Amino acid sequence: MEMKRFAGAAVALLICVVSLLLIMPMSTKADNHQKSLDQIDREIENVLKLAGGATAVSAAVSLLPDDSCTPISSQFAELGKYFIAILSALYFEKYFITTSGYVSFGLLIPIATIMFFAGTVSSRDKVKEWAVKMAVCAITLYFMIPVSVKASEMICDNYQPSIEQTIEESHQISVVDEDSNGVEKFLSWIGNAAGTIVDYVTGLLSRFIEAIAVMILTSCLLPILVLVFMVWLLKMLFGIDFTQPKIINRVSIETKNE
Repeated sequence: MEMKRFAGAAVALLICVVSLLLIMPMSTKADNHQKSLDQIDREIENVLKLAGGATAVSAAVSLLPDDSCTPISSQFAELGKYFIAILSALYFEKYFITTSGYVSFGLLIPIATIMFFAGTVSSRDKVKEWAVKMAVCAITLYFMIPVSVKASEMICDNYQPSIEQTIEESHQISVVDEDSNGVEKFLSWIGNAAGTIVDYVTGLLSRFIEAIAVMILTSCLLPILVLVFMVWLLKMLFGIDFTQPKIINRVSIETKNE
């Protein structure tokens, strides 16, 4: 029994050293996450282009002599706050990919191994269980963003043509000056493209809103859904309950009590 405790404590210390000296440096290198970072940069570029297009459309429509499109212009201007929220989530994911290596393998895993070592030496099973849970949380935290980025990549690949079309159409709507000639050219272009300016700009606003909905799903909601799914999967496969600790090695404990 003493040999098993000694072996368990030694393994815990070995895992701590390997996590700090080997795994953490590898997990924090940007080159090891280049594909995920490229996908996030691609989404950031789309958001910036859409934000610029929405601003251009809002400015152009506000110059029209007819006030029928003024509410639509205000709606385009209101889209900016959603783009800022999406950008914030994307930049958080981008920097969290590398910093999660420090958090998981430089902080949580070493703490978990020290707790497991202490629980093994003192024969405290609850401490050992909390150590195991902390280690599982660290690994789940590390893989959460890469898995969500991979899932968002599949969604973005299917929706990318629609986003590019929306960006292209928004960039075509521009009034470089405020003279009547510029406005007349703009109205003429809208007439040739859509027939009525209200219908065209309303349809374009709908496509912007649709793009924002997809981006909120991929950049904000998907990481949360991935985390919930991973926690549920761990609970189903290994019976790990993250709320209340269960006693490890119940059979041996019951035997001791008898």
